[in-house]
Amino acid sequence: MSPDLLSRSLKLLRQHQFLIWLGLGMSLSSLFGTGWRVWLAEVIAFDFTQLTNLQSVESLLFRSELVQMQQLLLRGLLLAFGQFVLVWLVALVAEAGLITAVSHQEQPLTLRQTFRWGQQWLKRFLAIDLLVFFPWFLIALAMFLVVLILSLVLASFATSEVSAGTVFATTGLGLACMIGLAGLLLPVGMVSLWYRLLAFREAVLHEVSPRTAVRQTWQRIRQNFGDIFVLIIVLWGGQTLVLGVLSFITSPLLTWLTPLTNSDTMALQAVAWLALLALTLLVWLVRGIITALVAIAWTIAYLSLSQDQESLTADYTD
Repeated sequence: MSPDLLSRSLKLLRQHQFLIWLGLGMSLSSLFGTGWRVWLAEVIAFDFTQLTNLQSVESLLFRSELVQMQQLLLRGLLLAFGQFVLVWLVALVAEAGLITAVSHQEQPLTLRQTFRWGQQWLKRFLAIDLLVFFPWFLIALAMFLVVLILSLVLASFATSEVSAGTVFATTGLGLACMIGLAGLLLPVGMVSLWYRLLAFREAVLHEVSPRTAVRQTWQRIRQNFGDIFVLIIVLWGGQTLVLGVLSFITSPLLTWLTPLTNSDTMALQAVAWLALLALTLLVWLVRGIITALVAIAWTIAYLSLSQDQESLTADYTD
């Protein structure tokens, strides 16, 4: 890792400040954090006991309480769709555009041009994600199958005479399998995140297909394991630490402001919404700047590793 990596990254970010917009796209999920807080506050404030009075078809169809509950569920589904689909796609486009912009930093750059580059790489980045996260998907699928099989077996016990020991042993075996698989989800997920981060840069910087990028990334990691390990500690670890401190400071404020948006006093409700919106946008901006800076640093570092390796290969061939 170059000692001046962060200073070079900051210089490039100052030179092309529109890259912050791409960082904002990569950190769009922070906006949905506030959305989930508001949604959860509405769920907590909702009086579910009123639903127990629904005794007829007419009341079931036309009671305002049921309509409100349906609206809550719909907003929750929209938030989930935005969190897991929209944010993913926007982040991929933004990261692809940023990586391509860093690789063409000697040329005149514009936000529109980098956005077009991001769109061009979107399909290949999606393919890389599918390849890299396939092991994680298999573990999650195995967990689902364990839950399904355990549920079916326990349901079959209800129609037959079995001892309590058999029920406890079967349940314990199922829970042990689930705990073991759940313990694999986090480390496999973390490794997959780091791997995709490098595979994205391999694909763009060397203009190769998704499968080739995944394969060449593994070779790059094997040959530069020490440098990449240091980069993970410094860049990913540093980013996680800084964003963790930011969340530690702002999350209590956001949590405190959120219930006030449902206040009966209109003035207090308006002030709470304005304060919540301002703080959310401020957090998003800070996260976007940090995310853009770290993404630039990753790209510069990976480009440097690739060039050093190619130089060594050329020297060895000569």
